[in-house]
Amino acid sequence: RRGLKACGGRPTCPVRELALMASSNDPPAECRLCLQAELEDADADEGRLVSPCNCRSPVHIGCLRRWQGVQAWQGLRQRRSLDEYAARVATCEVCGARIIAHGERPAPFAKKAICRAHGGFGKVALRRVPTLSRADRNFSEFSASEGQELEVIEQDATGEFFRIRATQVARYRAEGTVAAAEGWIRHVYLEWPSDCRSAAAVAAIAPPRMAAAYASGTSAVSDAEGSGYADNTQEPDHRATE
Repeated sequence: RRGLKACGGRPTCPVRELALMASSNDPPAECRLCLQAELEDADADEGRLVSPCNCRSPVHIGCLRRWQGVQAWQGLRQRRSLDEYAARVATCEVCGARIIAHGERPAPFAKKAICRAHGGFGKVALRRVPTLSRADRNFSEFSASEGQELEVIEQDATGEFFRIRATQVARYRAEGTVAAAEGWIRHVYLEWPSDCRSAAAVAAIAPPRMAAAYASGTSAVSDAEGSGYADNTQEPDHRATE
């Protein structure tokens, strides 16, 4: 089975090109951004319809690049951190998956992990995008709970975050649960299966970084969240200084 990784990892998946998959009896696929089957005045690359994330509807490469340009402009205008800027450009705002427009989607080295909340409320808030920014906009209302088994879906480009799926998911700030939810979580909150720990050691997992709000603090704090911080602290609003 092509692309199958060790420790139960999923096969890698090539980016799907809709023009090749559609049958002759199907109506032409439309880009979910421009709502057109063909992109006018586009070269061969920009006019391709692909599925770079988990959304069912395809997108033109050219439209995707323009959407990423808008995300970048908004990041600069709102003075967001470079970390959040990069994460938003590289993450689908609808399904939350990593955007991969070319090549294959890498499979994670392990299928499962256990949540370790390291104190706090016994819960870790799931992020909408894989960024260290602690602004509330980057967190969902759902969480992973201490000891909960998580399905590992993919790893982000920095190597520090994993997108996970869980069932019977607790709300972070409110009572109750939902049947299932997905989100991004830092690897410092994940315990890997024993048969995958050697793979974890050689995988591209980055050392934990400090959130921007703590980068100028004492060097004794190597990880602002790893010492019992609830994963929902709001990032300072730098726009107030404009």
